[in-house]
Amino acid sequence: MTKEGIITQEEYLATNINAYLRRTTEDFKEPFTSDLPGIKELGLELVSIRSVKHYTPHPTFDVVNEDTTDKLKYSERIVAMVYPWLHDVIYRGFSNSRTEEEKKMIIDQYFRRIQTYAFEHSDFKPYLFFTEVVVKKNK
Repeated sequence: MTKEGIITQEEYLATNINAYLRRTTEDFKEPFTSDLPGIKELGLELVSIRSVKHYTPHPTFDVVNEDTTDKLKYSERIVAMVYPWLHDVIYRGFSNSRTEEEKKMIIDQYFRRIQTYAFEHSDFKPYLFFTEVVVKKNK
């Protein structure tokens, strides 16, 4: 939307969540292998790390061979899932010079784009990554 001139570069930066979602095993080990004083002072020790790729066998998400109606419902559910926590982040990132109507229009357009993307990319088997990190507190 920045490239299209709908929002400014400043708004783009202000509406992004600083999150790193693809941590590797080395990323999880790093606090325990680095010289960070906090971990050692707390007496924490890394016991194990296990990563799992979990396919979600649930009709809400598994719509690969379904019809257009089911794929539309799927895309609506995707938006319903992310709307509550993304709406406020986006809204607060807008310039104070924008009117409420402008903000609403841009937010509506953003979520329509998410829904369109989810509908058009509903031909994959969804999965989630989980990483279990076990830490022991030494006495």
